[in-house]
Amino acid sequence: MVQGAPPTVPLVDVLDRPQWLNKLEAMRNNYEWAPYMMELWAELIGCFIYSYLGIGSAVLQLNAIVNRQPTFASGPIQVGFAVSFGIISCVSYAGTVSAGHYNPAITVAHTLFRKFPAWKVPGYLFVHIFGGYLACAAVYFQSRYTFLHAEEVMRQQGVLDHLQFTTQGPSGVFAFYIPEGQTLWGAWLNEFLASLAASSVYWAVMDPSNPLVTPRMSVWVAAFVYGTSIWSFGCILNTSRDLGGRLFAMSIWGWGASAGSYAAVTCFTNICGMIIAVFCYEVFMVDSRRIVNLESLEFHRLMSKRLTNADMKFKREMKIGSYDSKASSETGSLPVEEKDNKGV
Repeated sequence: MVQGAPPTVPLVDVLDRPQWLNKLEAMRNNYEWAPYMMELWAELIGCFIYSYLGIGSAVLQLNAIVNRQPTFASGPIQVGFAVSFGIISCVSYAGTVSAGHYNPAITVAHTLFRKFPAWKVPGYLFVHIFGGYLACAAVYFQSRYTFLHAEEVMRQQGVLDHLQFTTQGPSGVFAFYIPEGQTLWGAWLNEFLASLAASSVYWAVMDPSNPLVTPRMSVWVAAFVYGTSIWSFGCILNTSRDLGGRLFAMSIWGWGASAGSYAAVTCFTNICGMIIAVFCYEVFMVDSRRIVNLESLEFHRLMSKRLTNADMKFKREMKIGSYDSKASSETGSLPVEEKDNKGV
C-alpha cells in the first residue's frame, strides 16, 4: 500500500507562543541578513556547547592530578565521552538552523565538495573559533578557584614552571601540548591518521544513499567515532576547540602557552585529513545511481522549509519590483506636460 506524502504543518500552527515573540520574529525576518546571522549564532552556541563539555571534563582531570586522587582521573575515555555527547548536544540544539558543521574542517570540506557558499566560510570559521574561546572563558571563570589552587600546589612543590605548559599543567586544560618524548613528526602522524579515519566515517554516514545509517543515526555514529578517536589516540580533530582554547590560554598565561610548531600540527592537520578522506570517498565510493533512502528524503524536505538567504533575496526583489511598478504607474497617470517636467 502506497502512503501519501506526510502533511506539511508549520511550527506556528502547533507552537503556542506569546504574541510579542511572533512580532519580534517578524521584525527579525525583515532584515536581509537574518538567515545568515541565525546560522552564525547557531554555529557559535553549538561550538560553545561542544567545547564546554569537553573542557569541563579536563578540569576534573586536573583536580585529580593536583589532589592525587587517581579515581577521579578516568583519562581520555571520559573526555572522549564528553566530546561525543557534546557533538550530539550541539547538533540537537542548532542542527535545524545552521549547516551543522561546528568544525572548520567540515566547513572547508562542504565548501570544496558540496558547494557550500564560499562567502559564508569566513563567518563560520570565526564563530567556530570564538565559540571555543568563549567556552574556555566560561570554564575558567566558573572553576577559577580550581586553577588557582592547582597553581599554588604546584608552586609549593616546585614543579609549576616545569608543568605549566604541559598536558598536566593548568594551561593544558585549554591548550594542547606535545606529549613528553613525542616527536613532531609522530604527533603529526597520530593526528593525521586519526582524522583520516574519523572523517571517512563522518562523510560516509552523511551520504543520503546510505541505507544502514539514517540521518537520525548519523549524528550518534559520527559523534562516537570522534569520541573513540580521541580516547584511543589522544588527538584533537577540531580546530575550533584547539585554536579557541590556545588563544584563551595565551590570554591568561601569555605567549608560553602557544606551544610553538606543535600548534600548527593540532590546528591544521585535521583539516588536511578531512579533505583527503572526503576526496577519496567521493572518487572511490560515490555511485550517483544509488537510491536515496526515505528518511534522508524526509530530512531534506523538512530542512528545505526553513528561512534561507534565497528567501530574503526573493523578498527584496519582489519589493523592488513592486516599487518600480508603483513608480511606473504613478508616472503613467501624469499629464503629458507633467511627465516632461518630471523627466527634466
